[in-house]
Amino acid sequence: MSRPSKYKKAARVLAALGVALWLLGTGAARAETLEVVQPNQFLYPEPNFASSPGGAVPEGSRVQVISQAGDWYKVEYQGMQGWLHRQAFPAAKPQSGLSLPGLLFGAPVKQTSSDEVALAGKGFTPEVESGYRQKHPELNFAQVDRVETFKVNPTKLESFIREGGLNP
Repeated sequence: MSRPSKYKKAARVLAALGVALWLLGTGAARAETLEVVQPNQFLYPEPNFASSPGGAVPEGSRVQVISQAGDWYKVEYQGMQGWLHRQAFPAAKPQSGLSLPGLLFGAPVKQTSSDEVALAGKGFTPEVESGYRQKHPELNFAQVDRVETFKVNPTKLESFIREGGLNP
């Protein structure tokens, strides 16, 4: 007994859709290696900065992308797996043509550098800084630049957050 042709067509469409979703979900459609371009990067067990940082990933290291969740990439580096924020990587190059993720989720309006992302997260954009410098020429901005170079140990930062009862 054979099925009517409308069932065969529906089964083929569903099978094709299933394969496409599987390829997108597993990352098989776009295995990717990225280079870390920011110093002082660490693998996190969860895709957020509040989780305890794990192994260090030096600037210039190449990591294999396993999956992505928002601004976080699950990566493998020297046998370790963990999450790195997108600021660790170079800004994405604009794509030419159409892409499925672009069609489904939209494309960014403007590419931003990791420095801009970090400053915007603090509410201190380059434009705000420029305006502030112009309004306050008497201030020593060399000190601000020096403070921006300070490095904070991630373990000590996590301890500070925990002890202070802060919710990042």
